[in-house]
This record gives sequence, structure tokens and C-alpha cells, in this order.
Amino acid sequence: MFLFNLLDFAMGLFELGLFIYILCSWIMHPLAYKLLRWLAPAYEWMLAPIRRRIPAPRFGDTAIDLSPVFLLIALGLVRRLLFMLFF
Repeated sequence: MFLFNLLDFAMGLFELGLFIYILCSWIMHPLAYKLLRWLAPAYEWMLAPIRRRIPAPRFGDTAIDLSPVFLLIALGLVRRLLFMLFF
């Protein structure tokens, strides 16, 4: 039980960090860029393979990066799998 709670808490923190990473990528402010550079090593190694396999849809001159959405879905599936394994 303790191990599941610890893993669940760690995954929750990781997902929160991913949300902060996504928000900082949208904000054009020097502090956001500093936070983005600090968070990038934790998330880019997982986002880069998703970006290579799933191209960003284009709307005119704008492309929307959907890799964080797929990563959040994958993290949710892993979290659910852990729940099923422990209970």
C-alpha cells in the first residue's frame, strides 16, 4: 500500500510538472523560459520520440504540438495499470 501511494504521488508530481512545462512553453516571459530550461531535461526525453512518430497538425502557418497530450494519456494508463496491479 505504501509503495503504491508513493508511486502515485510521484506520478502526480510528474504530471503537475508536465502541466507547468506546457504552460511555460506558451508564456513569453523570461521567467517562464528559465523554468522551461530547468524542466526540459525531465520531459524532453519522453516527448521527443512522440514528436518523431506523431507529426504536429498544421492549421495554416501554425502547428500544434500534441505530444504532451499523448504523454499524459500514457501516464494515465500507467497509473491505472499500477492501480490494477496493487489492488
